[in-house]
Amino acid sequence: MTVTQLTDYVLIVVLALVAICQGISTGIDFFASKSKKPLPKEVMTIDQIAKFVVSEAATLDVSGAEKKARAVQALLDQAKKENKPITESVAKGAVQHAYDQAKQEKEKVTPVEDETAKPIGFVSGDDQNEG
Repeated sequence: MTVTQLTDYVLIVVLALVAICQGISTGIDFFASKSKKPLPKEVMTIDQIAKFVVSEAATLDVSGAEKKARAVQALLDQAKKENKPITESVAKGAVQHAYDQAKQEKEKVTPVEDETAKPIGFVSGDDQNEG
């Protein structure tokens, strides 16, 4: 067997292997798209949960300390449901951090009016006829 024949056989084997892998991949994609099973839910991090509980607590009509206590308890309950070990001090810190982030984002969105701002004039169509 010559080197040329050997490389031809290796090339044929490699092409056949690629074709088989492509067929398997296509088959898996087809059957996955036909599956009726729901996709697994996204696992939320403690930070994401804290953002949600802080947003929910902001809608309550109670004092700030009570809102924080309820948010911490809600975070602990949700973490327990998701089997995520978390201590109360970490939950308090996560809630405070989420509150601080929400406050910063709110300040970024609220525009500060500049007292030196002047209105911008508009060009009317009459200016073209004046010349």
